[in-house]
Amino acid sequence: MAETHAVLDALRAPLDAGLELDNTPGAFLASIFLVRCARNLAAVLLLCETGWAPEAQTLLRAMVEDMVTLSYISTDPEQLPLKWLRFENRRLPDAEQLLAAFSGQKMPEREDQPKYERWTRLSFNGMAKRAEKVVPGILEYLRYVYPILSDRAHGNTSASSMYMRVYPDGTVEPLYLPSGAQSEITLCNAVTVTYTTAERVRALGVTVDLGPIELAEQRIYDACGLPLELPEELAD
Repeated sequence: MAETHAVLDALRAPLDAGLELDNTPGAFLASIFLVRCARNLAAVLLLCETGWAPEAQTLLRAMVEDMVTLSYISTDPEQLPLKWLRFENRRLPDAEQLLAAFSGQKMPEREDQPKYERWTRLSFNGMAKRAEKVVPGILEYLRYVYPILSDRAHGNTSASSMYMRVYPDGTVEPLYLPSGAQSEITLCNAVTVTYTTAERVRALGVTVDLGPIELAEQRIYDACGLPLELPEELAD
C-alpha cells in the first residue's frame, strides 16, 4: 500500500505544481490522460485498502484501456492527438434526451446522433498491435491480464467464483463482504499500468518524474514475491 501511495504522489506532483507542458496537442491530450490515471489509481488504491480488490479491477481495466489508447496515440504524436481531440462523441444522449427518458416523454430525435462512432477505425487489439513498437511487450501483457479484468467488468461465468462459493457438502456462501486476498496483485498491475501511462505521457511532452514510480514498482513486486522483468534500458 505504501509503495502505491508513493506512485500516486509522484503522479500528482506535476499536477500539484501546475502542469508544465509543450504547447502541442500531444501534451494537452497527455495531460488529460495523466489526470484520469491519477484519479483512477487513487480509486483503485482506496478500494484495495478496504478489501474491495475485485471491484478495483473494473477500474484497473479502464486504466489498461487508457494505457493502450495513449500508447497508440504516441506512435504518431503529430496527427493522432489532433484526431482524438477533434473527435466529438455525438452518440451519447444529451440533457434533453435524458430528461425525456426519465420522465416518460417522447424521446426527441437528433440528426447528428449516429448509432455508433469512435475516434479511430482500429479496434482495441488493433491499437495494441500498433502500440507494440513504442511499448514492447504490451501485447503479451494484455494477453494474460485483459481477459481477467474483462470478466470482472462483465457478468461472465468465469468470474462467478468471486461472488459465490459452493462447498462439497452443498453449503452455499455468498461472498458479499470485503476481502483483501487479491489486493496485492491488483496493486502490482495498477502500478505497472501507471508507469507505462506516465512514460507515454512524458513522451508526449508532459514533465513527469518516472524515477519514483519505477522504484516503487520494483519494491511492490518484491514485497509481493513476484518477478518483475524490466525493459532492457531500465534494467541497466
